[in-house]
Amino acid sequence: MEEGLGFAVKYPFSASAKAALSGTELNERIVDMAIERLKKALKGDKSVKMLLHDSDRKEEIASYAAARMILGHLRNNFLTNSFAVNESKKVHDHLDKEDVKTVDAVAAEFGIVSGSAGGKMDIDLPTYLKFSTRNPHYRLINRRLICGRVEITYDEKKRLVEEAVRKHIEIIPLVKDPPDIIKSAGKKLVEELPKTESRIIANVKEGDHPPCVMRLLEEMKKHQNLPHQARVFLSSYLIAAGMNDDEITGLFSMLPDFSEKVTRYQVGHIRRKEYNVASCATVMTYGLCCAVCKIGSPLNWHSLDDYRKKAIREGTA
Repeated sequence: MEEGLGFAVKYPFSASAKAALSGTELNERIVDMAIERLKKALKGDKSVKMLLHDSDRKEEIASYAAARMILGHLRNNFLTNSFAVNESKKVHDHLDKEDVKTVDAVAAEFGIVSGSAGGKMDIDLPTYLKFSTRNPHYRLINRRLICGRVEITYDEKKRLVEEAVRKHIEIIPLVKDPPDIIKSAGKKLVEELPKTESRIIANVKEGDHPPCVMRLLEEMKKHQNLPHQARVFLSSYLIAAGMNDDEITGLFSMLPDFSEKVTRYQVGHIRRKEYNVASCATVMTYGLCCAVCKIGSPLNWHSLDDYRKKAIREGTA
């Protein structure tokens, strides 16, 4: 297991990282590094620097803390979520190269402690529920649960740690009166953010789409990430609704982990393969259903009259 500053650089949220920052003062170089770290997050850039000296390592750790201070000052969901996603993915990349002892040490930072029974790895139910993703694969109905413990694989444990890191970073304390260099850094970063909300979302009115779709659009508006199945469902629905690839790609640009190249490829693939829009029953298995519509398919929403749509939204249908 790697110890000291090497561990702290890769896992800057750890107790080791906090200890390494003792006595470190904020300066312009560290803030500039924090700005660069946040800009890379906006681009989805997970590259890491080669750090040769302890002083460089301490500055790199401090740049993470300074980035959080900037986020606490700006209170911008898009930037915070982008940073959380990028940092958590970097952690997962590191974990893939670590030994078991190191993975366990990082997991323990979040109270993720696995056990074993019958040669299988397991974890207690509350911790599993706290850090499992919205992917249907992680739903309890698809898991083996014995005596309050959920069976997981080693790779799934690393995925739980990634999710724990993301959730941890998303919780940013409010910084009411930061130093001037933090305020200045915030102004520079605002210029890097998307200037306008997606035209598609801006023009959506209540009742335009079924509740499941409206909820996904609302989450996108708040710059919250969507699980893979939700993205496939939404893309196929929007294609069937008549939107072109440019419009759909622009819509997904509001997500923290947006990649134009990947999004265009996936949307184009869904269109070329003529994916069917998921039925209401399938949407329910994805965990995306949020109303009792009884319409069979989300596409049938458009054939309902306004009275019926209102009754469904109000739960009186």
